[in-house]
Amino acid sequence: MTTDRRAVAVQYSLPASLPEWELPEVPVPESPVHDEIADRLRNVLVAWQTQVHPAGAVRRNLAIRWDEVHPRVGVDPDVCWLETVPPGFHDGAVDSLRLWLPGHRVPGLAIEIVSRSHPYKDYARVQDKYAVVGVRELWVYDPYHFGPRSLGGPVLLQLWVRTPEGVLRETHHADTPVRSPLLGAWLVPRAKGHLEVADQSDGTGPWLTHAEQERARAEQERARAEQERARAEQERARAEQERARADALQAELLELRRSRS
Repeated sequence: MTTDRRAVAVQYSLPASLPEWELPEVPVPESPVHDEIADRLRNVLVAWQTQVHPAGAVRRNLAIRWDEVHPRVGVDPDVCWLETVPPGFHDGAVDSLRLWLPGHRVPGLAIEIVSRSHPYKDYARVQDKYAVVGVRELWVYDPYHFGPRSLGGPVLLQLWVRTPEGVLRETHHADTPVRSPLLGAWLVPRAKGHLEVADQSDGTGPWLTHAEQERARAEQERARAEQERARAEQERARAEQERARADALQAELLELRRSRS
């Protein structure tokens, strides 16, 4: 008899901050692939946020700090979504969220993309930070399976959701799609590719960036123009056939008159 080890749950309390939670003074460089995946996720969420939550914002590597006594303690998600932003945010006056300040609120969503250089962080340590900071939902995406086996990896996708009791709980730890309660959409992981956000679990109805939407509209316009040109060609061909038939009939009538005269 085998036991599903993932059915075992552990719940524990965390301090407000720990020394190892301090952010490095120098940003950790990202690989081009890591950067590309994060950028596309950001742009997909920007397109969604613009339509659904125009008062919010989506940011890359925005530091979130919550301990005024130890202001270097924080976390900087690869991508995060804020339902509301503090004053001066869009003017560049805010370079990090300091949750003890007025108007600085916890992002609803945080996304981490596992890197080759720091695979342990996203499988063991970063969830504690997000549990303390209070995000409603955390996605951990590992498209290249960098995650260590010693920590239950690698899997393409982890989904962590905060319960009504305030516990950040892992609800998905697999290579398969899962529905995001926050977005009401499916997260469809692709090995060595992008994390797709879609209306259906098979990737149908993909959410697109603004640029992709523009390209899709341009393609639709080109397809409609091609259809119009094809219809016009068909109409011209039919008109030519009608003229040819009329000319042939006229020639027959002339020949008939000649034969009778």
